[in-house]
Amino acid sequence: MLNGFTNGRQLPPRVAPHARAREDRCIALADLHLAKHSLPEVVSDLADLLRAHAGCQLVFVGDFFDLVADAPNRDPRDSIREVMGAHPQLRAALGGHLDGGGTLLFCSGNHDAALGHDIFRDVLLESIGPSHANRERLSSVPWFVRLGKIHIEHGHHYDPDNAVADPLTLHERSLGIHFSADFVHPTGAYRYLNANDDTPLKLFLSAFRWYGLRAPHVVYRYFHAAFGALARSGPFYRGQPRGTQATASQDAFVNRWGLDDKIVKTLREIGERPTLQSFSDTFARLYMDRVLASTICLSGGAAVLGGQPQLGGLALGGGMALMTASWLRGHSRYAGNVVQYLHRAQQKLRQCTDAELVVFGHTHREATEEGYANTGSFAFPRHAPGRPFLELDESDTFPRALRRYWPSSQGAA
Repeated sequence: MLNGFTNGRQLPPRVAPHARAREDRCIALADLHLAKHSLPEVVSDLADLLRAHAGCQLVFVGDFFDLVADAPNRDPRDSIREVMGAHPQLRAALGGHLDGGGTLLFCSGNHDAALGHDIFRDVLLESIGPSHANRERLSSVPWFVRLGKIHIEHGHHYDPDNAVADPLTLHERSLGIHFSADFVHPTGAYRYLNANDDTPLKLFLSAFRWYGLRAPHVVYRYFHAAFGALARSGPFYRGQPRGTQATASQDAFVNRWGLDDKIVKTLREIGERPTLQSFSDTFARLYMDRVLASTICLSGGAAVLGGQPQLGGLALGGGMALMTASWLRGHSRYAGNVVQYLHRAQQKLRQCTDAELVVFGHTHREATEEGYANTGSFAFPRHAPGRPFLELDESDTFPRALRRYWPSSQGAA
């Protein structure tokens, strides 16, 4: 039964395992990326899932909302109200789940970091509208949660492109969030949320297939966001400090949720350094070496055609050398990296703490193996037979994650 943290304390009231039906089952799902424009079938399927699991504890493992879908300076509280207002069916299902004896636990992700802070939790409660007596059945945490020997968090802190200097900060932008806010959402190019680890050339060509006449604007906005990211990186990076402020926020987090301080320190140590902290890492991540090589080659070709063969030949040679060096580093240098980062992190996490099962989201790719499970994305199920989620079972000796799909609900251990 999911009823305690690793240090033996009982869960605080906001995540207490209230009397639940359905054999005390705990359901985990992630990456819904809800926004006002979300597909009706995603919202409808989630509402049906809630009704079918009345009385259960539901854990949303990050990115329930896509709060970066709005203007960068918009108050997340307004975004939450707007999203819930746009989906009354879901609002009723969430409120009904709480009033029906179930619990809801939200772990914040990189797209909804605000949700882990009380002021935004309160706005969500206002939007859902459960009875006053059942408000305490909804909890939100800004980083991770321990349910017995099960460790649950979104996982983006182990992905350099989406990591931030302090996991408990609210306003710091990662490279991934920068691109979501400055590229994906201004253009409406939402397909890139689920296809962002390929080479720019392939993604540019996909823009013409996906967005037709809007493709040139999509490509332009990519470069606008890329140069903006470079201007924020390296010596210009403004990550939150790890000094007194970070220590205070960590102490508050530990005390609030009854955690072992050693575990929090361990997770900080195994987290990845944000890509934006390094100008060279950001430059390479955006394949700007290939952009530069292509530009030099084009300039060289223009010089040759313009009657300057010596200068043009020199530029062509330099551009080709730079392109060759880039390709020697790999055609697609980052494909599959996020999956590998999180897999490596869960191994370290289990080695360094007493967790026996680690549950992540973030990758949008399912994983189920001994000691580790990834929820996959409920909103973007790829080639799965349904929308993926997990049923978590903690026995005294061996906690497990059982793979399930909605609406087919076909599972495998």
